Amino acid sequence: MFGLTEEAERAGYMPKAKYAIVALLVLSFIMIGWVGQAQSQTKYPTRDITIVVPFSPGGSTDLADRVMARHIQKKWGVNVNVVNKAGGNTIPATLEVYNSKPDGYTIFGDCQPGSSMLLAIMKDLPIKVMDRVFIAMTGYSPMILITPSSSPYKTLDDIVAEARRDPEGFTWTSLGGASAQDYSIRQFMKIFKIDALKSKPVMSKGGSQAAALTAGGHVKLGSGTATSAMAVIKSGDVKPLVITSKKRHQIYPDVPTSTELGYPGLSCVYWIGVSAPPKTPSYVVDIWTKALKELMNDQAYIADMDKVGTTAQYEGPEEMIKYIKAESEEVKELWSVK
Repeated sequence: MFGLTEEAERAGYMPKAKYAIVALLVLSFIMIGWVGQAQSQTKYPTRDITIVVPFSPGGSTDLADRVMARHIQKKWGVNVNVVNKAGGNTIPATLEVYNSKPDGYTIFGDCQPGSSMLLAIMKDLPIKVMDRVFIAMTGYSPMILITPSSSPYKTLDDIVAEARRDPEGFTWTSLGGASAQDYSIRQFMKIFKIDALKSKPVMSKGGSQAAALTAGGHVKLGSGTATSAMAVIKSGDVKPLVITSKKRHQIYPDVPTSTELGYPGLSCVYWIGVSAPPKTPSYVVDIWTKALKELMNDQAYIADMDKVGTTAQYEGPEEMIKYIKAESEEVKELWSVK
């Protein structure tokens, strides 16, 4: 019925009916591709997810991300593994995530040292911080200023008086740059007009080590998150002087807040969140944000976060980006004094 004459076949002609058949076949293949793509989106996740944490095990970011990973794993039914890649002011970890395939299976355990502080104070970065896809902020921990139990300082006013009396001999814990510990102590020095150039930072590799240095009497002032300072406070090896929050912390109900003491500007908090490689699809972000919002109504999750010193709180992608940009401006100002 649809045959051609020999002359037409040799000339390469094709009847309209055959054009229609070919067109239908092409359209079918396109539709199959669309359906396949839609199915792959709705089925995420289908395999193991890795959360890269830019610090060693046992710190605030690590512990909070492990709580989140455990609850997300239960919700989604796939393994969510936390991998620690410490050192280098978070750059190795951020670079690994930055260069990962943007498919939602490699996620960054985000925090201020890996975002706003890199953006503000680190030069010649191998990445563009704001190119990553920000998913959500999931919780925060106020900072606690501590002093050795063996020291004569009992209150915040005592340590301020000591820093003003002898700035050259005033020692404090530092993680070497992009850290919430440095952030909070620089904020402290600015508020109380202490000459940071004359003071002496004592370097440590992480929050737990900074707490240990303070407990051992190697510095006059230490700073840590509610998590990293927990062990030395509970052991009685350090005295907590102030917590940088508006309300008292559930783990440290006897520690006065900076607001109570009349210094609301002492407000550095350590936040955690999640972000992803550049060009991560929006459907992956949507699935993550939906799950994280749901966790904020899960009392078991909230209780587990409380146990590791982190207050669960959700802020979406837009709010997260806005917060990071504003925080980086304050960091720039604090670090303008070298």
